[in-house]
Amino acid sequence: MAYTVDKFYRKVLEECDKMGSDFFPIPYIMNRLETAVHDFIGETVKFVENTQEIRDDIRTLYKPYKLPVVASEAGYLVSLPDDYQHLMSAMVVDDTTTVRQTAIIRHGQEDIYQADPDTRATAEYPSIFLYQDYIKVLSTGNPTFVYGMYIKQPTFGAYSEHDDIETEIAVDLPEHAVDKVIKIMVRDMFTATGDPRVQPQYAMKEDYRKRSK
Repeated sequence: MAYTVDKFYRKVLEECDKMGSDFFPIPYIMNRLETAVHDFIGETVKFVENTQEIRDDIRTLYKPYKLPVVASEAGYLVSLPDDYQHLMSAMVVDDTTTVRQTAIIRHGQEDIYQADPDTRATAEYPSIFLYQDYIKVLSTGNPTFVYGMYIKQPTFGAYSEHDDIETEIAVDLPEHAVDKVIKIMVRDMFTATGDPRVQPQYAMKEDYRKRSK
């Protein structure tokens, strides 16, 4: 099950009402939803990368990919899909059809990795460097394509007076994940308005974030 825009909006107002809140208009709530969802995905992805455990919270955003490698003067390049948000795994296939699980290096540190004999890319152990909208593969072989899983960008429902908010899906996350996002949203909304009732929780949250870095 997924939250429709109407159900989501009423749920947020219900949670706000528990805090004794004033009325929040739907455009404000939906804008807050987009920010909260992206923050939620980012935190969940960090957990997944650290534990290698797939979370049901964002399972609906997982998409498989199989993309061709294009040889160019800049090296072996792979363009990422338009809806790409986070790369979760990558396997390189060369012209011998050998599949290799490959670590994803996210900061373009090619010179550092190539200078170290222990991390230098070879045909047997290629390296993948992730840039904003493409992948660069370093290999002494002939890579032909890369495949794996990525997290797509979330899709948000429309909410104008011309849209049917009773059928529009608020965001393509499972209901239990949206429930978590709502709690984050409501807390942050009250923090943004300077409500003293949430300042201690906000301070604890920020302190935890600092200690977790």
